[in-house]
Amino acid sequence: MKSMLKTERNSLLKNTGAETAVTHMIFFIAAMILAVSVVVLISGNVQSMIASSSASSKLVSEQMRTDITIVNDPEIIPYDGGSGKYTFYAKNTGKTELVPEYVTVLVDGILIEPTSVDAALTDGDVVWRPGDILTLNVTTEPSPLETGDHRVLVAAENGKSGAMSFKT
Repeated sequence: MKSMLKTERNSLLKNTGAETAVTHMIFFIAAMILAVSVVVLISGNVQSMIASSSASSKLVSEQMRTDITIVNDPEIIPYDGGSGKYTFYAKNTGKTELVPEYVTVLVDGILIEPTSVDAALTDGDVVWRPGDILTLNVTTEPSPLETGDHRVLVAAENGKSGAMSFKT
């Protein structure tokens, strides 16, 4: 019996090479799976960063090509007492076509609601092309504005704006 136990024990010790190879293979496969998972995660993050950088650079490029100039005489701003509207003329002096619907107007730092702004191009077009003048009929609160210095700001959909100080 003793010799049989000794023989089995010796045979177990002799066959450890196969067990070691299997263990190494399992660790190698686990390491490869872990490495592939890390690569997938990192490449997903890198692609996300590249996409956001591309979108940001496109916006900055568009802002650099956009410019708005208010062409009113700052001493004489047209005011229609009947409708209670001030008229401002904004010229697209940039190289980008803009959409008048997305123009934002602020008077003295106060946002004028889109329902209180009538924007129309002089040629009746729906796209505000470079060189075109946009007529903005603005109802302010209070209407009329108090006598003194005021400021109007006209902003495009990409955030680029033009401003002018005026007197009433």
